[in-house]
Amino acid sequence: MTKESYLQALEGHLKKHMSKSEIEDILRDYEEYFDDGRRQNKTDIEISAKLGDPQIIAQQFIEEYGNNPKSEKLDQTLHTLKEGTEKTFATLKKGTEKTFATLKKGTEKTLRSAGDKMADTNILDTAKQGVSHVGQGVKNGTNSIFDILKSICLFFIFAFLQLFFIAVVYSFCIGSAFFFAGCGISGIFCLGFSIVYLPLLISLAVLFITIASFALSGLFLVLTYYILKNNIILIKKWILSKKKSDLKREAL
Repeated sequence: MTKESYLQALEGHLKKHMSKSEIEDILRDYEEYFDDGRRQNKTDIEISAKLGDPQIIAQQFIEEYGNNPKSEKLDQTLHTLKEGTEKTFATLKKGTEKTFATLKKGTEKTLRSAGDKMADTNILDTAKQGVSHVGQGVKNGTNSIFDILKSICLFFIFAFLQLFFIAVVYSFCIGSAFFFAGCGISGIFCLGFSIVYLPLLISLAVLFITIASFALSGLFLVLTYYILKNNIILIKKWILSKKKSDLKREAL
């Protein structure tokens, strides 16, 4: 299966179940897999065979995205941060590779000029091979360093978002629940006092305020549970997507 037919098949299976932006992100990742494979002199048939059946892959994405449709905005935020970090490291990596490529060309040019004056061309060939091996080793080492730094950066971004949720969202919801629960308890004592000493209308007002306070307290507790549940699902999706990305990169 060629690159174009594979991407069209994958898009066809995803079209009815996912949004356009989500499909574009997935197709962009798989297009990069094909480009990486071609740079390694692999055919489209070999690459598509290693990636797997597009229908099965589409079903996996549909199940993952379908488990938590309400957290799409947070997913998009994480994806934007991830893309920005990847673009930054890609730019740095390209600049480093360009520098080493220029250095390699300059060294080869110098050796070639010196080789013209030598009688034995084997010396020039040996020197060129040595420079080529050194350049390749430096390039591989640079790629590994940038991959490690990128992973660390993405981890700290995700950890910061989780810390923000704990410090702000959860604290606000739980604090609000306890506040309104306290108001409800205070309302119960005030209700007894108002029934004895105050008019009936004021007693009814205190009764409604007490009921509303307990209702708001319960509402914030339910909201805290819902946010916590969706956050756990999001963390699982992020871990699964990272594992799948690593496995597909290793396959290529």
